[in-house]
Amino acid sequence: MNINFKNYNYIIIIIFCFFLLGCASKNAETNLIDNNDPFESSNRAVFAFNEDLDELIFKPVARGWRKIPDFPRKNLSNLADTASAPLDIANSILQFDIDSIRITLSRFLINMTFGIGGMYDVASTDEFGNIEKRNEDFGQTLATWGIKEGPYVMLPIFGPSNVRDAIGKGMDIIFNPVTFAFRMNNLGFEARLPQPVVSGVSTRDKYMDYIDEIKNSSLDFYATMRSLYRQKRVKDIGNGKKKIQKINYEIPGYEDSSLAQESFEIDDKNFIDDSEKKKSDINSLPSSDYPEYNEDNANLLTN
Repeated sequence: MNINFKNYNYIIIIIFCFFLLGCASKNAETNLIDNNDPFESSNRAVFAFNEDLDELIFKPVARGWRKIPDFPRKNLSNLADTASAPLDIANSILQFDIDSIRITLSRFLINMTFGIGGMYDVASTDEFGNIEKRNEDFGQTLATWGIKEGPYVMLPIFGPSNVRDAIGKGMDIIFNPVTFAFRMNNLGFEARLPQPVVSGVSTRDKYMDYIDEIKNSSLDFYATMRSLYRQKRVKDIGNGKKKIQKINYEIPGYEDSSLAQESFEIDDKNFIDDSEKKKSDINSLPSSDYPEYNEDNANLLTN
């Protein structure tokens, strides 16, 4: 029997990260709302690096992707979404969310069966009931288990995150059912690369105009994206229901921290259906055309 010690190393690293998350949560617990960015200086440096990388690589690639005809561009995007569905299903199960399991599993089965292996998103059509696309990741799973988010961090390439979501992202990469099956069949990294590349490029193209508008209209682009990320994660974890209790706190800027204020909505008592808050949510955004917070993979957009 062959033992893969590399997998044991991953598990040890993950356990150590959870220990650090617990320590970070205790140290930052009293400041999570007023100041969730204790590493702002280094985060801004990483953010600037991501911005340069985006201008040099990701944005030009996304512009080129946009020029490709709908076929095969949309079909490749649909295949990438379908390939990520097993991860959504797995996290829905781990969250014990019956509604999410039903939605993610039915979408996957319908698109695999009637969408020619996932090339067409027929589950979103009227004929199949307009089944919504729901993204579930291990960061959301940890949140449903009661794990606190920890300090806000800016990851190279991946963009906005926090300690909990960064750990969740690593878990998703290691234990993704699709990539795990590839490794079990001795398929190399090159076989696993197309799905995240297509998904990332498609997402960058989708949000290109929105992000440009936000960047041009924001007094502090870094702080605006931080606020949008935190609000998006609250909505993702609630699966379309936002926790309501408006809390205002200052955006720390390089020169003048009083230039603007950032609002973040959170509540531990009551849920209000998203439809009741949709109008006010949109009005609170720096860009009136910015997509709803539950759009997929928005964390890739600040590369």
